[in-house]
Amino acid sequence: MQIWVAISNNDLTSLDHKEVEVEGASLSDAEGKLRGASRLRFSLEKNHLQCSVAGQAPKAVAGEQIILKAQGPITIASIKRAGGNSHPSYLGEIRVANLKGKLRVSLRVSLDQYLRGVLTSEMPASYHPEALKCQALAARTYALKPRLPHDRDNANVCDSYMCCQYFAGLGQIDERIERAVVATAGQVLTYQGQPLLALFSSNAGGHTENYENCFSDPLTNEFPPAPLPYLAGRPEGKFTVAAGSEEFLRYLYKAAALKHDTKISMDSWTPKFHWRVRLPADALEAQMHHVVEKLAAAADTAPFVIPPQSGKFGHIERLEVLKRGVSGVAIAMKIVTSTGDWQIKKELVIRKAFANTEVKLARLNSARIFFSHETDDLKLLKTVNIYGLGFGHGVGLQQTGAQGFAQAGYDYKKILGHYFPGSNIEVL
Repeated sequence: MQIWVAISNNDLTSLDHKEVEVEGASLSDAEGKLRGASRLRFSLEKNHLQCSVAGQAPKAVAGEQIILKAQGPITIASIKRAGGNSHPSYLGEIRVANLKGKLRVSLRVSLDQYLRGVLTSEMPASYHPEALKCQALAARTYALKPRLPHDRDNANVCDSYMCCQYFAGLGQIDERIERAVVATAGQVLTYQGQPLLALFSSNAGGHTENYENCFSDPLTNEFPPAPLPYLAGRPEGKFTVAAGSEEFLRYLYKAAALKHDTKISMDSWTPKFHWRVRLPADALEAQMHHVVEKLAAAADTAPFVIPPQSGKFGHIERLEVLKRGVSGVAIAMKIVTSTGDWQIKKELVIRKAFANTEVKLARLNSARIFFSHETDDLKLLKTVNIYGLGFGHGVGLQQTGAQGFAQAGYDYKKILGHYFPGSNIEVL
């Protein structure tokens, strides 16, 4: 089975490219007009696709796209991956296209080759074989049913973890990843006979979360969307405190911080399980109002930012979580300011609200958070401490939890049954 993977730009935020440089051994197109070149550069000029070969003037390409093959890997030299240090290489066919005035590049590759790249990018090869099999099934299923459809991009999925799942190219494939792909060949996760939405994240902080508490509807942006029964929050251990409350998060955080119970849950073995961010009030004052105003102006996040009646962002007094999900994730948060309260909804938007260049914070690791506030002698805010559990949205499969279950003797079928209740494993 072949799929098309849309290739993102350098920072994985867009599928649009200013130019595309392709390198490979004896590059050629289907018509044989570009044959034997080793490096090609594509751009849009006056809304027409143009191609240039080293040392030659750019020439218009007949039609709106060109498909390239090579004798071996094809490298996209105009973008970088893996921390910005290397250009990604792929095995398959590269399509460069003028898609309604936007320069796009995509890869046609077999589904299993795509899986090899996803597993290499998303999970350490050192993980237990059963955990790697879990990731293989989740990745294969997601390729068939991504959360955001890419029909308009003439692709099945994209390569960005901000949208789909991370696919950083195809370098040398570890034999352990190869074995996981082969051992699960053709297997997908289904619910009521159809591929399900196989979401996954790094670490759930002791309890996974319901789909509707973290995501909005992919087509309407409505929040919360309709629940998905197979994406229901699941506990990762046996706890003495009821899940879903701030007390629950404090209980997990304390256990992890004191290190008296490193196995409080199946995912507590990793440093990603708990974390703290200390934000000085002056850093918050300098940047949070700008960040929140940008979120309020952006089309995809504006519905989740509710300003006070004054419409102004005053001096920050404190932060409060107004509503939590079954894992304790913050669904709604209040920023109390001197000119009124700002309300932020939805897990990812809450995380983004804390972006701060002064402390080099792009966003919080997760929204399973609670706060402590320090004030000065005048009762003015001096510092906010943010305590958190987990890394990522925590919906569906969590990779570190799968590793914990696998090390405890569970096979991949039982692990996936835990994370996707009511699901089945079927062969394509």
